[in-house]
Amino acid sequence: MQKFAKFAKFADAVAARADADTLAHYVVDAVSAFTDGKDVTFDFLARGSVGTFCKSIGLKRNWAELSLEEIAPLDERDINVVPLGEAAHVLALMKALIRDHYLTPSEYDRAKRAILNDFLPRGARFANQKTCGYLWEFAYALAVELEHGRERGQNITMNHPLLTGMVVLAHLAEDRLYYARLLVMETEGELFNAQLKDTPPSKLRAGLEKLSWAQQRLGARKDEKLAAARITP
Repeated sequence: MQKFAKFAKFADAVAARADADTLAHYVVDAVSAFTDGKDVTFDFLARGSVGTFCKSIGLKRNWAELSLEEIAPLDERDINVVPLGEAAHVLALMKALIRDHYLTPSEYDRAKRAILNDFLPRGARFANQKTCGYLWEFAYALAVELEHGRERGQNITMNHPLLTGMVVLAHLAEDRLYYARLLVMETEGELFNAQLKDTPPSKLRAGLEKLSWAQQRLGARKDEKLAAARITP
């Protein structure tokens, strides 16, 4: 694993013009220390610090200054999704952190280094497994987990892109299809609530079409997983 400079404060790393990887390692080290029961100051969550981090990984916007809807506007299917270009930057960072063993997603004490492979560009390999190219799903996942940021009154992440991505990782460790399933569930809920409000049939039709699309998408993802499981290396 490549060694990176250690800093006592996030501001020290910024003053030293540390690169994105070093800033990311600072964040992960702080979270890991907190998990181990150590006293930690989350100085990287100040609004300006989040902005510096965003800029370091190629994001032109400071997510800490934006609402969920501003970071992840509704797409053509009325779904909040982080712009794919920004999602790709976050995904690339998290891949690098897993590659360098700074993030170690696992389930039942077994490493799951290929946990992001469903979303990485199709046609490559990572951790000796194929990648699938479902970047849109990762962008949707980031939008979902921004609910743990500034928007819903329970600010845990301050919309920090790396912390948001780490929440995504936690759910993917539970189920690689977590967000494909969640989209179906949320769409079903939206449609049910619309029916309770006596929404006109013309508007319900759009919800039904959205649900059908989400279900078909989940079905295709399941079929792909089953087919891959039947292949003997």
